[in-house]
Amino acid sequence: MVLKIIFTETGMKVTIPEIAWHNRDPVFSADFSMGEGSHWRMATAGADSDVKMWRVVPHREGKDADITFLSNLRRHSNTVNCVRFSPDGLLLSSGGDDGAMFLWHEKEDKNTEGNLFEEDAEQNKEHWVAYKMLRGHIEDIMDISWSPDGKMIVSGSIDNSVIVWEVKTGKKLHLLKEHSHYVQGVTWDPLGEFICSLSSDRSLLIYEAARGNLLHNVSKHRREKKQVETSEEKEKEKVEKVEKVEKEKANRLFVEEGATKYFRRLDFSPDGAFLVTPAGQVSTAEDVSHVTYMFSRSNLKKPICHLPGPQKPVCAVRCCPVLFEYRNKESKKHTNLPYRMIYAVASLSEVYLYDTEQFTPFCSVSDIHYACITDLAWSSNGRVLMITSYDGFCTVLSFDQDELGIPFSSQPAQINSPRLLLRQDTKSKKKKKSSPKNSEKKNRELENEDPQPNSVQLSSLPPDQSAAPMEVKESQLSEPCVTPKRQNGLESARKDLLTTENMVKNHAVDNHVVNNHVVNNHVVDNHVVNNHVVSSKKESETVLKRITPVKVSDVHRSRESTPTNVVEMDASENSDSVNKKPISKPPRRIALTKIE
Repeated sequence: MVLKIIFTETGMKVTIPEIAWHNRDPVFSADFSMGEGSHWRMATAGADSDVKMWRVVPHREGKDADITFLSNLRRHSNTVNCVRFSPDGLLLSSGGDDGAMFLWHEKEDKNTEGNLFEEDAEQNKEHWVAYKMLRGHIEDIMDISWSPDGKMIVSGSIDNSVIVWEVKTGKKLHLLKEHSHYVQGVTWDPLGEFICSLSSDRSLLIYEAARGNLLHNVSKHRREKKQVETSEEKEKEKVEKVEKVEKEKANRLFVEEGATKYFRRLDFSPDGAFLVTPAGQVSTAEDVSHVTYMFSRSNLKKPICHLPGPQKPVCAVRCCPVLFEYRNKESKKHTNLPYRMIYAVASLSEVYLYDTEQFTPFCSVSDIHYACITDLAWSSNGRVLMITSYDGFCTVLSFDQDELGIPFSSQPAQINSPRLLLRQDTKSKKKKKSSPKNSEKKNRELENEDPQPNSVQLSSLPPDQSAAPMEVKESQLSEPCVTPKRQNGLESARKDLLTTENMVKNHAVDNHVVNNHVVNNHVVDNHVVNNHVVSSKKESETVLKRITPVKVSDVHRSRESTPTNVVEMDASENSDSVNKKPISKPPRRIALTKIE
């Protein structure tokens, strides 16, 4: 085996310690506890049914990384697939093929002797006990993730279910059974809003963390249908069947079952801005490319980009917990965030390091193990990356101080819609040249503009009368309300409207009122007459000719049987042109606002 390391911007040191981590059995998981100082505590899980604790000291001045055994934790009856420390580093969770999840904590009294019946009791430098066992899955537990506050934990199993647990009581809060196949990866949003799970049924499910409701099911690309032009119907059907099968393959976002062996471990960025998922694929007519998808927090329905590079399917993703400053502050940024983030992507045989400053990996490590890679783990200060493998060995990637970048000193920015700044976003929009005609038109608009152009009033009522809508009492709708004298008055009013230059103000005809009373839903006075807009003398003359005289029998019609069609008027640039839209509301004073 030849170790291949491609350096682009970093001079990291790669070591493969000759340690029988789990008696030469496969190592399936590793995780660092949150801590400060020159060394860290690390837990590993293997096929020997044990969880082991280690102390890791990175390389110093040419020396290799120093790894010391601390403790052996034995309670599982079968292979342990995953270990994860709580956010505060005080608790450890482990899940395995026995379907049980144990919660471990270190004994306060370190002088207490261990279990004499255990083989490694005398060798243990730390004493950890399993103080709680959570049982709910009927099959193997493949992945675990803690909530940001450490009060809850989520687990995914090959029984096609995801369970959310309460740590204090050990009760099941939510049992999620939307997957149709093995759940191989789960993660909890650092901001506590989402829970995400990735399954071998080739789907990514986004849940609401608080209630356990399914928000999104992401599994396919959305592409337009291609039209098939053939002369014969039989050939057309055959082509459609072939294209349908090819389309189903091409539309799938994630690789098929078994492509990633055991795990599909996804992860959120430390600020929760992006979700990075493994097991991605981009299918073409010729070949299938293995990629890693990035989802924006503002839109988890579809990926915003894919990261090419791996030659084999991606099985695990782990984001560095440290935020860094940009290397070149003058260069174009690919995100709207004030800092850059680093994340490690592991395929079955390679490990790539990406950051948000560029789309291509800045480091690649390959041919480091004889078997497939199973998990990744970052130290709390981002200077050590641990790689576990099915061949029973682990690889340590160590970085010098500020080798990956200068840590970002400020607090993480809370951006509601983090996004990638693509080329079309950074291009400046060309300004339209104003032609002479357009400038003349604008000048005319400015000359004819009202003192308050943003509020156009379509009523001539006085302020005190236009403040409230007009009301009609039931007493005004009775039979004595319209008398022969009143009817003669209506006819004389119609004649006056045809002769006078100004329109009748504050009058309405038929449904009930003359002199500031509504009659039959027809408003006169620069408003609406018989569902028509009146704005001048000529228009009023043509409209009033079509008004039928008022009859006493019309008064007995109920309001419900009388349709009320009112016209809503929208002001445009020219005051003469008005758009009409039917609405079912009583006539009232209307005030519109121009949207420039």
